[in-house]
Amino acid sequence: MLRILTGLSVCMLAFIVIICILLQSKPRLRPIQLSYKFIKVREDINLTGPTINPIPDEVNWLEDLMEEVDPVCNGSNPFVLAIVPSAVHHFKEREGIRNTWAHPGLYPYTKMRAIFVLGATDNFTLQDEVNLEMDAHHDIIQNDFLDTYRNLTYKTISMLSWVKNWCLDTPFIAKIDDDVVVNPLHLVAYLQTHVTKNKSLSAIHGHLRSNSPALRNGKWAVSKEEFPPSRFPPFMLGPAYIIGRNSIDRLLVYSSYVPFLWLEDVFLTGLVAHAAGVEHIQVEKILYTKKLSRQLYKGKVAFYPGASEKNKKNAWAGIIKYSRITKLLKKKK
Repeated sequence: MLRILTGLSVCMLAFIVIICILLQSKPRLRPIQLSYKFIKVREDINLTGPTINPIPDEVNWLEDLMEEVDPVCNGSNPFVLAIVPSAVHHFKEREGIRNTWAHPGLYPYTKMRAIFVLGATDNFTLQDEVNLEMDAHHDIIQNDFLDTYRNLTYKTISMLSWVKNWCLDTPFIAKIDDDVVVNPLHLVAYLQTHVTKNKSLSAIHGHLRSNSPALRNGKWAVSKEEFPPSRFPPFMLGPAYIIGRNSIDRLLVYSSYVPFLWLEDVFLTGLVAHAAGVEHIQVEKILYTKKLSRQLYKGKVAFYPGASEKNKKNAWAGIIKYSRITKLLKKKK
């Protein structure tokens, strides 16, 4: 009897050890399997009256990637296209993104591609460096407006125009600033869950800000001439938000009928989205963190905006460690 009890105890102990190991082990990374069909809604939008914002008709590209042998969207149809507004001189930031969350080795596991949107520069030496970067990476589109902070709305509208023409069947467009750390696996997992609930994909997902005052002083100040009301309509904070592909064409059309405002997030996701009837989905507590947190690599958080260089490295190291993607990042680009 004692031998039987001893044997049972040993078996039970072994069973407990195995369970503990399984619970503590890292998830196995597998190529993404998309079992849905994106439904592109085609609608005729007929607005009457004079347009008051000429920017959509003034989009002119210095580089649009359309002569590439391997187009960004057509042919590969990524699940998510990340469009990253970037200052012309931000070479380090762009290279950091290429080597982390937008690394080509991750594509089978995320179906996400990234392109960078630049404005123009009157510095010929700087432009020569950008031209070399374009030739090396084939992931930059550049418009002819001057690249300044107050021209961010131009960048946003130009990116909508580019997507409308060249990414017809990409379900999600993620606008992500070049100082945001992204966990692409968590982002895609969230969007996969969403797409099973609503295949029309016409909303904007992000950190929703409601009832925000229109500041009259400081970095983001707007004058009463620029924006008379005292408060902004609900809008998504600019560092990172996701637009369902079916709302892109609608937002672009309505942007011509909304007075220009240089605060791009307020303009596009607030004023234009309200005029176009595009829904907001609040995901602040699901996808965003304000500090370095384990939720970025062990939970569901996908965006860490405004991280310091040190925290960027630590955050990505955590994502790599938990997700087992080190070998993928060593593959040839």
